[in-house]
Amino acid sequence: MWFNILPAYTIITACMGLPGLGLWWAHYLVLGNHYRRSMIDRWDRHNYQRDMRLTGNPYKVNGLESIPDTDK
Repeated sequence: MWFNILPAYTIITACMGLPGLGLWWAHYLVLGNHYRRSMIDRWDRHNYQRDMRLTGNPYKVNGLESIPDTDK
């Protein structure tokens, strides 16, 4: 019958979904946020390095208050 495929479907779905959920929690435990910053593009690497230079933590939301004033 058609319901004989449900155990196999459940196993395959769990095997495909659990690694993604595991990485989601691993990033939260290691990095402090649920999503890893992508370093694929040059623009993303530039923004990562900029945030690291300005605030010391590239995963915090940075506003204008994080940029130091340089007019003296």
